[in-house]
Amino acid sequence: MAINIRCYTKLAVSELQHHLDRFLSRNPSVFPQHYILYRARALGPFDKEISNEFGLDPESYFYLAVNNKALEISTDTIADMVRKELGKENVIVLLNGEDLI
Repeated sequence: MAINIRCYTKLAVSELQHHLDRFLSRNPSVFPQHYILYRARALGPFDKEISNEFGLDPESYFYLAVNNKALEISTDTIADMVRKELGKENVIVLLNGEDLI
């Protein structure tokens, strides 16, 4: 079973992509060995509804996929890394698109 992390952000897509590029380059031991980091995307029709349930009014989102099922870097740890990179007030991190981590 796939383990995916969906992150909704308050950042514009272009600004988010800039942060993701920097995040990727700063963590070569994490990507892609442990996680796959996907590009920033614009919101789809249901994305605002999903993220509003968790108190965020987003502008963009991106995915992370677990690439090492041994989870040597836990989903909680990667969620903390994302929040540190983007600012905890700018992002929510959902495990499999449903559960806040």
